[in-house]
Amino acid sequence: MRILKRRLIKMAVFAAASLPLLSLAHGVFLGALAADPYPPAIQATGLWSMRLLLLGLALTPLARATHWAWPIDIRRMIGLFAAFYALLHLLIWMKDYDFDWGFLARETVERSYLTIGLAALLLLVPLAATSTDAAVRRLGARAWRKLHWLAFPAVGLGYLHFEMAGRFTRAETLLDALLLAGLLGWRLQRWARRSLRLRAQYP
Repeated sequence: MRILKRRLIKMAVFAAASLPLLSLAHGVFLGALAADPYPPAIQATGLWSMRLLLLGLALTPLARATHWAWPIDIRRMIGLFAAFYALLHLLIWMKDYDFDWGFLARETVERSYLTIGLAALLLLVPLAATSTDAAVRRLGARAWRKLHWLAFPAVGLGYLHFEMAGRFTRAETLLDALLLAGLLGWRLQRWARRSLRLRAQYP
């Protein structure tokens, strides 16, 4: 029964995380975005990537606070969806300029918010690439956990990218900043407590 419940939760989360993409595809198919589909698609994919990254970071504190297992079960899926939407965000932006590599390179160098956004996406690459159980075994749990601290600078740079681009509403700017600061504070507190315990055990 417990296994079935976890599978149902994963299916529901997969369906929910797919909705933004399905909504965009629906708008393109029906012609609602036909006039200029790129700006809304770029904004939607980027914002959903950011939201899912924050949600992914919040799942571990939620699991520890509630002693629920399902937040850990869906954490990998949420992270992969976040990376997928970030990659889609980049590809749609590039397609908007017909993959004019020279122009895209100049824009990325000259516009700091684009440089920051690219850096955030690059930080997501090793996280997505090491999301499998096999990768955890190869790296070892300790090294894997250290690598996945990259999620925080990735989310921080992603937040800065969208704030500089003016893509957030005022409410989302504040809420995301507070959530990110709270999650980072929680992680740092746990790291500090663990360090103190280790020093007490091995003075």
